[in-house]
Amino acid sequence: MKEKSAQRLFVFVPPHRALGGRGKLASSTVVSFVAVGAKGAESGETPIALLPKASAVDLVFDTSDVFVAAVDAPRMPEAKLRLALPNLLEERLLSDPADCHFAFTPQARSGTVTTIASAPKLPVAVIDRGLLTNALDALSEAGYRPRAAYSEIYVVPAPAAGVLSVRLDRARGIARSGKHDGFAFEFDGASVPAPLLLAVRQLGIKRVQAYGRDAGKLVQFAEQLGVAVDASQRELDLAATDTAVNLLQGAFAPGGLLGSLSLPKLTTAKLKVPLIWSGVAAATFVVGMNAYWLKLEAEAKAIRMQMETAFRSAFPEATAVVDPVLQTQRQLGALRARAGIPSADDFSVLNAQAAQLLSLAPIGSVAGIEYREGALRVKFKPGTADNPALQNTLRAQAIQIGLNLRFEADGSARLVPSGG
Repeated sequence: MKEKSAQRLFVFVPPHRALGGRGKLASSTVVSFVAVGAKGAESGETPIALLPKASAVDLVFDTSDVFVAAVDAPRMPEAKLRLALPNLLEERLLSDPADCHFAFTPQARSGTVTTIASAPKLPVAVIDRGLLTNALDALSEAGYRPRAAYSEIYVVPAPAAGVLSVRLDRARGIARSGKHDGFAFEFDGASVPAPLLLAVRQLGIKRVQAYGRDAGKLVQFAEQLGVAVDASQRELDLAATDTAVNLLQGAFAPGGLLGSLSLPKLTTAKLKVPLIWSGVAAATFVVGMNAYWLKLEAEAKAIRMQMETAFRSAFPEATAVVDPVLQTQRQLGALRARAGIPSADDFSVLNAQAAQLLSLAPIGSVAGIEYREGALRVKFKPGTADNPALQNTLRAQAIQIGLNLRFEADGSARLVPSGG
């Protein structure tokens, strides 16, 4: 069956009480399914591992395994409401709220609502956390990731205009008695189900719409029910599921971009080889980086020793060598001064070059010049040096005359010899 592909796949989880043994699902568990495609629908039973492929997968739980109701809830943020639901529903649940997963459909609420009584009802669904986890794990192991999970009552329409919708399959039936209410019943095809007869009378039903593979068997009981019974050719109603309370919320919310077809479940055995190679690669990287660092450190020491040797040979009178480059620059500057040769960062040299450079600036644009530590700072009058075209012209000219020009944030310009 895996060769076929459907647009939407409905997987019906057997009732928890019918699983037997440990009560857990596995990829070999036989489940009912309805696969809806472009050419129609297909239904049947198959192990989970052999379910048809589909672009969207819905997980449908038995009505007896999901508590669904519309309740009064205080107006509060969704995160706080999720924490408050176990206390609000504790008295209505048969199991410990700590073992349950709570889901709800947020309702749009008017800003004028001031009391719980005047607020809209909140649709809530509750399921055993272990059952939901086990079902998701079983489908994940087979390569499926459901986009939604809900009670079986949501696969048929809610009552409207005196019409009650039911679904009959494998000697069982479900009826949707309200937007978020429903019940299950046994149906052997030999007698009219008492719960269904009671619902028809209490709700004032005029017609029963039956879905599922056993829908035709209910037609013969139309007279006993006292209403018309229509057997649909469809297994379920796709539009009805839009109002379902999706159980896949909070910690169970689906993630990723793979949709309903996901990667197989990863195990330690599958990850063993990739983890080993990852460890080898990491160890190789660490060893290689350490070897490269040691090599660079040795080269740096050799270069520094060569610089110190060259400095001592040029200036034997120096007693200590701390920074050979800086000390060499200072010694050369002292030698130039003794010989009467100005250095490139002397004030007289920089001032002459600045005068040549500033001849390109507008007349009267310079507010002052300051010399400090081998650099000349030119201050411009406000609004003069903000012109990008002027800055580019001065930078280009500075390069030609051997200067490095940098404009500061306050609008001033700093001039130093090229390479300084």
